[in-house]
Amino acid sequence: MGPLSSSTSDDKLTLKDAGGNSALGSRPSQQDQYTILLPAQNPFKTEKTLLFLGVYDGHVTSDVALHAKHHLHRLILESPDIQSGNYEKAIEDAVQKEDKLLLDQFNAGNEVFGKSGSTFCVCLVNLTDGVLVVGNLGDSHVLLAEHYPKGWEVNRVTKAHKPGSEAERERIKEAGGVVNRELGSPRIGALNMSRALGDLQYKAPLINAEEPFSLEQEIAGFNPDKEQGNLLSNRPDISRIELKEDRKYIIILTTDGVTDEMEDRRILDRVVAHWNYGTQAEGVAGKITTEATGGPMSDNATCVCAFIYGRQHDSS
Repeated sequence: MGPLSSSTSDDKLTLKDAGGNSALGSRPSQQDQYTILLPAQNPFKTEKTLLFLGVYDGHVTSDVALHAKHHLHRLILESPDIQSGNYEKAIEDAVQKEDKLLLDQFNAGNEVFGKSGSTFCVCLVNLTDGVLVVGNLGDSHVLLAEHYPKGWEVNRVTKAHKPGSEAERERIKEAGGVVNRELGSPRIGALNMSRALGDLQYKAPLINAEEPFSLEQEIAGFNPDKEQGNLLSNRPDISRIELKEDRKYIIILTTDGVTDEMEDRRILDRVVAHWNYGTQAEGVAGKITTEATGGPMSDNATCVCAFIYGRQHDSS
């Protein structure tokens, strides 16, 4: 995606450029996906200038990540809550609808959605009003960098959902599940995450079937004699951040193939260095994924970068 400037005279923020890249790493196949929907590409009429960014990290297969790449942005943007500005509810409801679409496919015979899943992180940026809303499931992350007079600072906006955390362990227990350490790290069945799209075998109604769907489901706590809830949650964490007219921002979305290999500060420093050198956003993202996959046994790595300037900022 080449350089761009996307805004109207009424917008507090200007999108200078956005781009993404995925690298294979040492894995045999690419299970990461990403979506960038520029304001001009939004198929739904909205009063506000909206940018959508999404990253999806599939596991077992790429099926759920691909499905989410094609559907989640549509489910969010077509919501009536977008028009009223309740972006949190639009994201929350869209995730439930996405899992329902996967369940419909499963019931139609596509059993891959029973054992395959995906993390995600998404950003909805209202450039008109200066609002960023972020949602995530699992361990894909959003970093928000803000430029102050003393330089750039970066904060991780998202929170990892892991079975080993006290809050998630209690939630899983309450739903009737069991956290195991048979593969070394805390897991639900075979999963080292506690929230994700898909993986329907760990969710109602499949977890309440008469017969187990898989050995992994049994390990997670399948119990035909007891009504169980979602052992694996599809409730995203969502946060809203106000963006100011007199600042510059960089929004960075990554899969864990990046954040497990690079500290947040290093990611930011590399992004800023390449951007200042004149590299376009897509190329900047490519530099990050290349570095993240440079070592042995590297994971798929995906990075999406969006460079956003406040309208009062001198961007010359």
